[in-house]
Amino acid sequence: MKFRKTLSAFAVAVAAAGASLLTAPSASAADWWDYQMHTNDSDPGGRVRFKMNGDVVELCDIEADGWKVKLTIVHGFTGNVVDRMDVGGNGNCVTHSASNGHNLTEGQHYYFQIYLSKDGTPLDYDDSSDWIA
Repeated sequence: MKFRKTLSAFAVAVAAAGASLLTAPSASAADWWDYQMHTNDSDPGGRVRFKMNGDVVELCDIEADGWKVKLTIVHGFTGNVVDRMDVGGNGNCVTHSASNGHNLTEGQHYYFQIYLSKDGTPLDYDDSSDWIA
């Protein structure tokens, strides 16, 4: 009887292990974004991520350093500022997307510039990149 219970428990464990091997791994959050960039300080205080589908732009303050994270998005052809975002406070994020009125023209180049600001400093630790919407 004891042998039968042990054998049964072993069979359940093998079945559970086999089932976990058959399930597909889920994509990580980082895989969801098409582009990502951080501020250029030695221990980055800000991050911007962009997903082309839906024009989702997420700006986050990722360090408790007293600096506010800012982002400017400029249309690559016209040079017009199309969006500005800012957020402060470690762990706080702000999101703009096409669904809330921040639509970027598909296939166009946009210049994303992320930087930190504190006590009136306009632009510190900036990083920039051209991304396609």
